[in-house]
Amino acid sequence: MYWVRIHPFTQYARLINTITDWAVIPLRTILPTGNKIDSASLLMAFVCAAVELLLMMSVSGFGFADGLLLRLPVVALLMTVKWALSLATWVCIFQAILSWINPMQPVMPVLNTLLAPLLDPIRRFMPRTGMIDFSPLVLILILQVLQIALASLMPF
Repeated sequence: MYWVRIHPFTQYARLINTITDWAVIPLRTILPTGNKIDSASLLMAFVCAAVELLLMMSVSGFGFADGLLLRLPVVALLMTVKWALSLATWVCIFQAILSWINPMQPVMPVLNTLLAPLLDPIRRFMPRTGMIDFSPLVLILILQVLQIALASLMPF
């Protein structure tokens, strides 16, 4: 949301801020925010991925003996990227389905703003096909290929 500059007073932005502020605001006092990058949110996502990996390793016992604990930062970074790709895929699917059912929903401008940086380069290269926009389908395919490539790098 920070990267695409969604207005902070929309009801959806306020909902997400309300859910995440308890964890992100203390980090924002320490970490500077860049022009388009919210480093506090990225760090919190990385910390959540590392905690999840530690919990998975402690429950399964896998990883402590295999030296995975030494590679924890890299695997947590890969998991954070995997979460971002999954989120983009689901937002794209939700936006496509909602555009077929009721394109005048109040959430559609927010979804269009979130997906515009990903869909606009695809729309520039794809030929016009009339009323049907195939760019969400192409984006979902690209995101799925990236998720498969990322899954091959993950140790489990």
